[in-house]
Amino acid sequence: MCFLAVVVLLFTNKLNRAIAAITAAIITYLVLVFIEGKGFSVIVELLFGTPDDQFVNLHTLILIIGMMFIVQISDEAGLFQFLGVLAIKITKGKSLALMSVLCTLSVIFSALINNILTVMILIPLTITISRILNINPTPYIITEAVMVNVGGTFFSISSIPNILIVTETDIGFNEFFLNVGLFSLLIAVVTIGFFIFLYKQELKEPRKGMVSTLEEFNPWNFVQNRRMLYASMSSLIVLVVLLVAIDSPIFTSDIIALSIAMILTIFSSFNGIKPREIMTKFDIELILYLLGIFVVAGGLEEVGIIDIIGNALKNIGSSNPVFQLIIIIWISASLSSLIDNIPITKVLIPIVGIMETGNNYYYALAFGANWGDNLTPLGDNILVLNIAEQNKRPVKIKTFWKIGFTTAILQLILVTIYFTFFSTQTYLIGIILSIAIIAIVGIVFIISKYGSEQGKSYVNKIINNFRSRIIS
Repeated sequence: MCFLAVVVLLFTNKLNRAIAAITAAIITYLVLVFIEGKGFSVIVELLFGTPDDQFVNLHTLILIIGMMFIVQISDEAGLFQFLGVLAIKITKGKSLALMSVLCTLSVIFSALINNILTVMILIPLTITISRILNINPTPYIITEAVMVNVGGTFFSISSIPNILIVTETDIGFNEFFLNVGLFSLLIAVVTIGFFIFLYKQELKEPRKGMVSTLEEFNPWNFVQNRRMLYASMSSLIVLVVLLVAIDSPIFTSDIIALSIAMILTIFSSFNGIKPREIMTKFDIELILYLLGIFVVAGGLEEVGIIDIIGNALKNIGSSNPVFQLIIIIWISASLSSLIDNIPITKVLIPIVGIMETGNNYYYALAFGANWGDNLTPLGDNILVLNIAEQNKRPVKIKTFWKIGFTTAILQLILVTIYFTFFSTQTYLIGIILSIAIIAIVGIVFIISKYGSEQGKSYVNKIINNFRSRIIS
C-alpha cells in the first residue's frame, strides 16, 4: 500500500516526491519491525544493501553523488552552454541543420549528464536562438525532449535507471554500451531522420539578416573561467576513458567517478568555484527520493510481493523468451510513461531476475524504462513544457503528446524487433508480432499526423488500393 500510495502521489503530483517516498519508507520500516519482526538493521540493509548484494544501493548513491559534482562544476564553468552555442553557430541558421545539431546535442548531453540538466540548458538556448532567427521553436523543443531520453540509454551512467540496473546486476560499462548504447546510437540516427522527414515542410529558413545576428554570437561569452572549462571537459573525457579501461571489483565505477569529482572539486576551489556553492546546488530531493524508494522497494522484496509478481509475469510469458522480452519492454515503458521511471526500475529489477536469468532482459528493461517516458507529456517532459511556458514560447500538450507518443512507439517497436530477431531463436513469432505492431503504429501515426477524419480516409485509401492490386 505504501508503494501504491507513492505511485498515486507521483501521478497526481499532489505531494513532493521526496516527502512522499521518505514517509512511505518510514511506514514500511515500522511494518517490517512491528509486524514482520525485523530488527533495526533492516533499515540499514534496505538503505545501503548487504554483503550478499555487494552493497548495491550504496554504490548507486556514491556514483550519483560523484556525477553530481562533475556535472555541476562543468555547468558552472559554462562547458555545455559553450558547446551548444558553438554547434548552433556552425549550422548558420539552416533549419534542417539546426534541428540535426540540436537533436545531436540533446543525445550527447543527456548521455554525459542527467536529462533534467540537459533540458534546462538546451530549451532556453533553443528559444533564444529562435527569437534571433524569428522562427517557431516548437518543433525543436519537442525533438530535443524526445532525443534526451534516447541519449539516456547510451552509457551506464547516463540515467538513474541505468545506474540502478548495472549496480544491481554487475553489468560492466563496456558490456552495457555494446549491448544497449550501440543500438541506441542507431535509434538516435533513425529518430533524427524521422524528425527531418516529419518537419521538412514545416520548418522555415530565416532571413539573411537574422543569420548574421546569430553569427555574431560569441560562445566564449558563456564561459566564466576558461581554465575550469578545460578542466571539466578533461574530467568528463577521463571519466569515460577510465570506465572503459578499468574493470575491477575494487575500483568500481562509483569510486572512479567520486575520485575524479574530488580532484575536479579541489582544482575548482583554487579557480573561483567554491565547493560550498557547488553542493548547495545539488539535487538533494533526488537523493532523499532514492533513499525512500530503496526502502519501499526493499520492503516489497522482504515480504515476498516481488516473488509473487515475478512468478505471475513468468507464467504469462510461458517461459517463452520472446514473450518475456516483450512483456519487460512494454510494461516498463507503459509504467514509466505514467510515473517516474526510478521506482518502476527499482521494483522491476528483481522481478526480471525471477522471470529469467540473462542480461538481455535487463537491457530490455533499460530501453523500456528510459524510452517509455515519451509516451505521455508526464514525467520529465512536464519540465520541458514548463520551461517553454516560462520563456513565453508555450508548447501545446496535444502537439507534444502526438509527436512524443508516435516517436516512442516507433522506438519501442524497433527495439522489440531487435530483441526478437537477434536475441532469441523464435524468429517466426518475432516476425508476426513486428508486422502487427508496425501496422498498428502506422495507422496511429497517419491519424495523428493528418487528423482523425483525414487520417482515417487516408488509411482507407491505402487499404482499398492494396485490395484492388491483390484482386487485379
